[in-house]
Amino acid sequence: MQLDQAMLDTVRQYFAALSRDITLVLATGEHARRDELKTFLAQIVATSPRLSLIEQADAALTSPVSFKLLADGTDTGIIFSGIPGGHEFSSLILAILQAGGSALKLDESIQTLIRAVRQPLAFTTYISLSCHNCPDVVQTLNQFALLNPAISSEMIDGGLFQEQIEAKNIQGVPAVYLNGEAFANGKIDTARLVEKLLERYPDLASAAAPAESLPLQDVVVIGGGPAGSSAAIYAARKGLKVTLVADRIGGQVKDTMDIENLISVPKTTGPELAGKLHTHLAAYPITLRENLRVQSVEKGGATHKVLLNTGETIETRTLIVASGAKWRELGIPGEKENIGNGVAFCPHCDGP
Repeated sequence: MQLDQAMLDTVRQYFAALSRDITLVLATGEHARRDELKTFLAQIVATSPRLSLIEQADAALTSPVSFKLLADGTDTGIIFSGIPGGHEFSSLILAILQAGGSALKLDESIQTLIRAVRQPLAFTTYISLSCHNCPDVVQTLNQFALLNPAISSEMIDGGLFQEQIEAKNIQGVPAVYLNGEAFANGKIDTARLVEKLLERYPDLASAAAPAESLPLQDVVVIGGGPAGSSAAIYAARKGLKVTLVADRIGGQVKDTMDIENLISVPKTTGPELAGKLHTHLAAYPITLRENLRVQSVEKGGATHKVLLNTGETIETRTLIVASGAKWRELGIPGEKENIGNGVAFCPHCDGP
């Protein structure tokens, strides 16, 4: 895979922000695609004096087309098996930037929870380079690895490791395994990954240091789609203290690739529209609690309490619920268990 000069110039600009030395460690051995991967990595390394590439045998690298990231000589726990092109190119660039000192994109309470993990967690994510949902999962798990040395995250390109895909009978991507066992299948966001982690290790929430409590809010909005975002922005414009809690900004709209019925906008995509919602929200003093879920709501007289899945409680005078829609399920036996393994809602990621 050859990167064009315009792409390399853009990467060079991004990597000017690196504050740590990043080493890419490429496994030794023979593979038909290894030279291609080595050339690809050499192009990236050439964009910054803080980047270097070495080749060595390493127990953590199980294939000649695997490489890992070191930050200032310390293992980050991030491994890529395959050539991270296509949609996964952004995962590699972001991993280098974040390992190199850029701020993580996770809510502070999630970071606190992940830092509290004590048992080894080895995440393996099988992806397709044409899957536009896979990078979200890979990037989230890479951040988990950067937060805690007990956690590792490996991206595996299913196209190069067909024998593993067939052995595990993987029919939809992303497919996430934790310590060798199936953990999550199909389209899944950061909030759900955290939720599943808490389901498996319920003591995590209590082990994490409590986050600093927010002061009493005038308005809490549950939901980050167009309705929730509008409610938060209008409330903030009136000078109210506003917090928005959402598993993701954009809501289900983010899943739609082509949007052609938003008047005055001939065509856009869900991710682009979600990005613009995020930018609009950031223009106001709104407290964004993204990638979180509301566990319960305690209605009161003058105030109400909102309990998050991280154990935090937010008290508010007014609560606006704009939790939106979700894919409709049939409710038949085996449906939930086989989502991502034959049962799918998204033709873009699961259809292939």
